[in-house]
Amino acid sequence: MTETKTFLYLIAAVIVAFLLTYFLYRKKMTGKAYFLMAGLRFLTILTILILLIAPEIKSKTYYPEKPTLSVLMDNSASIKELGYDSIASEVYNRIRNDKDLNEKFLVSTYAFDEDLRASDSISFKGKQTNIAASLSALEKVTKNSSGAILLLSDGNQTFGTDYQYFTDRLKQAVYPVVMGDSTTYNDLKISSLNINKYAYLKNKYPIEVFLSYEGTTSVSSNFKIMDGNQTVFSQKVSFDANNRSEVIQTELLADRVGVRRLEAVVEPLSEEKNTDNNKKLTAIEVIDQKNNIAIVSDVLHPDIGALKKIIESNQFRKATIINVSDFKVVKDEFQLYILYQPNVAFKNILEQIKDRKLNYWLISGEDTNWRFLNAMELGFNHDISPGEEDVLADFNTGFSPFQVKDINFEEFPPLLSNMGGVDFLSAHQVLLFKKIGSVVTPQPLLATFGNNNQKAAVLLGEGIWKWRAASYLENNSTEEFDGFFGKLLQFLASNKKRERLTVSNESFYYGNGNVKITASYYDKNYEFDPNASLEISVEDKVEGSSVTFPMLFKGNSYEVDLSSLPAANYNFTVRETSEKITKTGSFTILDYNVEQQFVNPDTDRLLKLAENTGGEMFYSNDFENVKKLLINDSRYQTIQKSKENIVPLIDWKWLLIFLSITLAAEWFLRKYYGLI
Repeated sequence: MTETKTFLYLIAAVIVAFLLTYFLYRKKMTGKAYFLMAGLRFLTILTILILLIAPEIKSKTYYPEKPTLSVLMDNSASIKELGYDSIASEVYNRIRNDKDLNEKFLVSTYAFDEDLRASDSISFKGKQTNIAASLSALEKVTKNSSGAILLLSDGNQTFGTDYQYFTDRLKQAVYPVVMGDSTTYNDLKISSLNINKYAYLKNKYPIEVFLSYEGTTSVSSNFKIMDGNQTVFSQKVSFDANNRSEVIQTELLADRVGVRRLEAVVEPLSEEKNTDNNKKLTAIEVIDQKNNIAIVSDVLHPDIGALKKIIESNQFRKATIINVSDFKVVKDEFQLYILYQPNVAFKNILEQIKDRKLNYWLISGEDTNWRFLNAMELGFNHDISPGEEDVLADFNTGFSPFQVKDINFEEFPPLLSNMGGVDFLSAHQVLLFKKIGSVVTPQPLLATFGNNNQKAAVLLGEGIWKWRAASYLENNSTEEFDGFFGKLLQFLASNKKRERLTVSNESFYYGNGNVKITASYYDKNYEFDPNASLEISVEDKVEGSSVTFPMLFKGNSYEVDLSSLPAANYNFTVRETSEKITKTGSFTILDYNVEQQFVNPDTDRLLKLAENTGGEMFYSNDFENVKKLLINDSRYQTIQKSKENIVPLIDWKWLLIFLSITLAAEWFLRKYYGLI
């Protein structure tokens, strides 16, 4: 089609050039010189027209395309734990360097543990394994290519989607090469240990332990839970070929405040090959107080129920709903008062909150009496404007009083807010701005304010229940939403004085997870300082050795990753180097490596994966059979492909040169014959 149109345009250009030339020279065709000049004029016009048309033609190039052979090497520590690291490296290198395979396939090598990456080096130090995620990442790379996937792995996955069912999206056959001994050994192990993160002092907390057995003979052992050197629970357990698992549930007493480090142990059998999976460490933090929050209202509204659910989504918070008409006097049992749509009936409680400098969260709406609230001198004034408006929320990334992240507020429905702006009479921080349509306004929707003696917040809109419902529809859970407002509640309910340096850390971390500590630093006006120089010194409580790390700025906080530290008990000191302000604390890294829990490769899942994708499973000593199958499989052939390009018929540079020549030649002829 392109060639036909180009041909027609060129014919038209020749005709137009001829007609224009004839029109210009029709009365002067009296000698050879005029015929020569007419010919030059014809070529000039034709060249200009060709430049304007820019004729193009199709050009095809042919090239061979080999099928791809993607070699995925399991880089997790379980390969080394099974004693197959050297064998795996040998097989991996033989495949990469095999002349016949490289001649037939385009061989690409990858390493994977938690994720997939192109790599030629293998360390077998990965702390977690996600085979499904690696196959998913590879599918995005090879979705338009023909070929096969060689999966060199023990098949033991520690987290993620079950990979044996991850086959619908894979267009290439998977050939697992098993790294590990398929011989079955008798083995007892603790499959999982479930425990709450926190417990109240003098309360009992539940522990649930799943034990499993691999073997065919009848065996007995003893299970116990240790708190330091003290055994706090023990039970005899028995297994056989028909009874391969047992669930143990018990409750222990939280008899002292602080972090308690517990160890669950099932005594190993004499013939067990792997005893690392016979024990598991955990910890629980015992606290001695619970936040009690009062919701005071004079109206019935769905927001009241939503607020109660937000508060009690954390087991260490309790919500009490109080009608303002029943309120007499503030009680010490409440750490925070939520005042929902206050009116004149709230005068008594507001006066007591002001006098005693109690923390509160004010939520306004359609029934709020702003004339009354402005007269109460709470630290802010709201413009008195009639009517309400729907407002969206815009998250303020510069909010600094506590660490919090955006939970996709832009997708939430609008709240009903009173029209008019708010003026704060003291230092304040905006967490959410009002957004009208697509315009973000400088007016706050949710803000915190106050001083070291009293903390308060104000939400200028009703309908928070809609936000919670929208969050559930988006995430199939309200955990993220409740967590966001849980941090606000924690900040408001705390009676701690505001400090210039604050640190956030967990009491304990698991050795196979991320160990991160965050900090915030404020200047003398209690405004977040993004230019501070923070460092953290970490000391091993037993060894006494210490190491110092810089803390990196991360938007609205400073952060350090201590995942490289070994399991131990640590003290730490966070220091601002210029003003010498420090903050101390402690944490525990629990010794747990999930990759050490396996005794055998998971051949069942690897075989299922091969069958579901049209591949075949092999063992580590079957290299020649793998090679023979791949080379002889008719599905994997080099394909001749063509690439069609549309290129200019004539390079415009040559046309310009030719145009210059014809114009110059005609000019010289005219000059020579005295026509200029």
